Amino acid sequence: MDSPLPDDSFRSRLKLSGSKDRMVLVVALAILSAVSPMASDMYLASMPRMGEFFATPASVIQLTLTSYMVGMAVGQFLLGPISDVLGRHRLMVAGNVVFLLASVAIALAPSIELVLGLRVLQGVSGAAGVVIARAAVSDMASGRQAAKLFSLLATISALAPVVAPLLGGVIATVAPWQAAFWALAGFGALMLACSVLVVPETLPRHLRHRGGLKAVAGGSWAVLTTPSFMAYAMTFGFTFGALFSYISASSFVVQNVLGFSALGYSVIFAVNAGGMIVASLINTRLVDRVEPAVILRAAVVAMFAINVAGMGLVLGGITGWSTLLHLFLTQACVGFIMGNATALAQGRVPGRAGAGSAVLGLIQFLIGGLVSPLTGIAGEHSAVPMAVSMAVCSAIAIGGVMASGRLAAAGHT
Repeated sequence: MDSPLPDDSFRSRLKLSGSKDRMVLVVALAILSAVSPMASDMYLASMPRMGEFFATPASVIQLTLTSYMVGMAVGQFLLGPISDVLGRHRLMVAGNVVFLLASVAIALAPSIELVLGLRVLQGVSGAAGVVIARAAVSDMASGRQAAKLFSLLATISALAPVVAPLLGGVIATVAPWQAAFWALAGFGALMLACSVLVVPETLPRHLRHRGGLKAVAGGSWAVLTTPSFMAYAMTFGFTFGALFSYISASSFVVQNVLGFSALGYSVIFAVNAGGMIVASLINTRLVDRVEPAVILRAAVVAMFAINVAGMGLVLGGITGWSTLLHLFLTQACVGFIMGNATALAQGRVPGRAGAGSAVLGLIQFLIGGLVSPLTGIAGEHSAVPMAVSMAVCSAIAIGGVMASGRLAAAGHT
């Protein structure tokens, strides 16, 4: 069955519902989108304590990030196209309920094996907020307007990497690691309130796909076989890979290699996230004057150059303030990449916002899950794997963005 085209009258009703209501809706969607950094960053400073509690090495504790990323990837891949068939709202509410319960269960878990399993469940359920929030934006806007909304969404949700590590640093200083997951349960309750009280159904029944499981699979396949979409998706995914290489290793690098305390690490992490917030805000204005594709290419090239330079310094045994500058500038580049890459990718698959969002999420979190254990293979006192992984991911992201340009020039969809 052909995919239904976007309903412009429905988009207009959403856009014209009032600037105050629209901002409340964007903030609610941003909170739902923020589940990933909240669920990963909140307990980063507590990871050494988790290792002590379960008497397990850092590489195993880092698997709690990998298991969450795998769950997030699988959840998005399933829930995105399902939402094209069933609608957005019910799936979002159900996912938030399960996320809350999984967070409580992790705080009470007696073994690392159970934690790993529950982190997969937490990822699958948390995926509902991420994938459906992204699909809802695509339901409401397209083109430059979508790029602005995605950047605004990223700006607001980027507050999570500021709040989560700061709160996590305080928790790691004064409380056991379980407190971080009790805090995540509280965030799950906030997400549930947003989905029930604020976010409406953005996909009317007449725009939903029919055909059950066949339609779900067909939607995903149609997106996966769209070359221009996949080029932007690989740019998006490997940019996240570079970012997550830093996220997964930063607790050990900043504390064990650079010598900062848990709270000091949290402040550094928050400052770096602030760079991404500022960049995302600039991008919301810049897309009015410069094509999103042009901004995307420039930002990816800059990120690659920064990460190659940072890798060279680390391989040469130079760490310290140069490492901190390297990490800050990389995250600033990410602020110019993610919103534009998302909007450009989603624009290549009109009428399949859920499936497109699902594939973006699948690629994003599979790559994140892959790089997480790789950044810890040299132990807790080396920044080399992190720096190498960031540079390699940036190089592949350049390949994606250059391929997207060639496909566009050739007229391929």
